[in-house]
Amino acid sequence: MYKNVSELFGQFTYDEALSYEELLAAEQALISDLENLMLRAGAEHPDFTPMGDMLLCQCAFGTHKLYVYRKFAHEIAGILPPGVTGRLLCLEKNFRSLHVYWIQPGQWEEEERPVPPAPPPGLKIKRVNRNGRQASPYAMEFTSAADK
Repeated sequence: MYKNVSELFGQFTYDEALSYEELLAAEQALISDLENLMLRAGAEHPDFTPMGDMLLCQCAFGTHKLYVYRKFAHEIAGILPPGVTGRLLCLEKNFRSLHVYWIQPGQWEEEERPVPPAPPPGLKIKRVNRNGRQASPYAMEFTSAADK
């Protein structure tokens, strides 16, 4: 049994017209407001990552309730300062449901996007030799925790 069945990922970007001081003040208030909303909504593991020109956040929920995400988007639209826009991606871990929200001060929009059980036609297929190790075309090598 897994504990958290749903995750929310957020990205908030800042208008270039904001001064550095305005951006920092907006970001500080946004983190505080978002964390408060997350905790009120029953979220676990709230995480915030300031990136300079944007703020990334995420949290997990024990249940997947669409009205929680809609309320979240609605509340954010009401507190989002001028010069800040946001996007939320809400994913049910069993891939049954994926919702995207676009948020601006005073308004929000929502779209449900299906996660297809099979790949769409026309994608390039990458073949792998299953009879022994082969060199990977990707530069990164996986290491175990013991190697670190």
